[in-house]
Amino acid sequence: MKKQLIWICVLLFVNQALGQPAKRGTSSAYRMLNPICPPGVYIADPEVRQMPDGRVYLYGSRDEPGNAWCSRSYNILSTSDLVTWTMDQTSFATAGPGKQTNYTSNILYAPDCIYHDGKYYLYYCLADGEKDEGVAVASSPFGPFKNGKIMEGAKGIDPSVFIDDDGQAYLFWGQGNPKAARLSKDMQSIEGKIKDSVLNYREHFFNEGSSIRKRKGIYYYVYPGHQRHGESNCATLNYATAISPLGPYTYRGVIIDNWGSGKNLVNNHGCISEINGQWYVFYHRPTQGVASMRKACMEPITFNADGTINEVEMTTQGAGGPIDPLQRMDAARACLMSGNLMATVRRPNNDVPVEYLSGIRHGDYAYWKYFDFQSRSIMQFTCKTWGNNKAGEIEIHLDKPDGALIGICDVPLMQDETAYAIHSAKVKPVKGKHALVLVFKAKEQEQQKADLMNLEWFMFNHI
Repeated sequence: MKKQLIWICVLLFVNQALGQPAKRGTSSAYRMLNPICPPGVYIADPEVRQMPDGRVYLYGSRDEPGNAWCSRSYNILSTSDLVTWTMDQTSFATAGPGKQTNYTSNILYAPDCIYHDGKYYLYYCLADGEKDEGVAVASSPFGPFKNGKIMEGAKGIDPSVFIDDDGQAYLFWGQGNPKAARLSKDMQSIEGKIKDSVLNYREHFFNEGSSIRKRKGIYYYVYPGHQRHGESNCATLNYATAISPLGPYTYRGVIIDNWGSGKNLVNNHGCISEINGQWYVFYHRPTQGVASMRKACMEPITFNADGTINEVEMTTQGAGGPIDPLQRMDAARACLMSGNLMATVRRPNNDVPVEYLSGIRHGDYAYWKYFDFQSRSIMQFTCKTWGNNKAGEIEIHLDKPDGALIGICDVPLMQDETAYAIHSAKVKPVKGKHALVLVFKAKEQEQQKADLMNLEWFMFNHI
């Protein structure tokens, strides 16, 4: 009997650890970190839904090298616990293996997908020509989606589908002044009059990327906006509300702003979604110093009594609680970056892609939010640099670039000696929850405009 009780306790612990999201405000060995895309995978414009099987599915455009935006096929990310995201490739394509339309050259822009009466409907946009929108159908949320066909009357990018409580489905799409229309019962054609300018560029700061949800009788229209960082940059995910799916909508504010997450940032795109009773915002960040090669991320959000949403910040911890500092942190998970540095990738032969921070120069810095130092007695900082590096230092600060300095890690000159190097430094005791900010410095003045190092990971530990 005693052995049985022990095994029951073990099984309960494993089930809880693997199947339940970490509680806010706690550290967890099962980290829900941003970005949620696996290394070397670039999925942007996330539309996320918890499907009838209870699993969470992320549908988005797929960035790849050589294309300014997107590609000719979609991949699907999915998870049962918001911790481990798995990928299924080529759920729908316009070229190459798995091609499922009559189009052979069109780039696929941001999609959306929804369940209705036993089927899954994928709404997509063809970037070429008049930017036709189409729909394809599958019997599984994983796809493959087949029999893609163009929807007459729907021309413009970024389709979003919404089904109201009475079963009526709607499609939203377009840039600047988005359009909307009712969908037919089979979900595959526009029915009735198309409504122009559901939102507008000036009053709502609407750029593109419609996404519609409903909560407690209020309709939420989520979209990228341009009001903070200039009309050429839609870094904010705004929202407007209405008491009818077709409006009129009132601008309410910003849910999240991805400004500062990478160089050459020009857009954001995402949605809000309820998962097991908790609401989240999904968005993307750029990598590799370009506007594309974007990776999906998520943060929990809260609603006020009046239905408004509190703006949240970008973090590394994502859907989980503060991070255990004794766990190794991939440097590319930095949520804010300043300077020349960027998240990039190397692909070792026959191995998993590795992402890291490259192009680091004197005065650059990066944030990782947040670490929970409360119950940990740390005494040492350890990091790994990849490839050659100039002589430099890594200043370890709390909360901001000029915040409390808890240590300085020396990075000696390395030229063609080994593939990588490990560096360590003693640190001062730390308590509480803090953002970690690493500030990079050159030791020699003539190296201040040169690339100093590539940072792959870091961690805290005991000596």
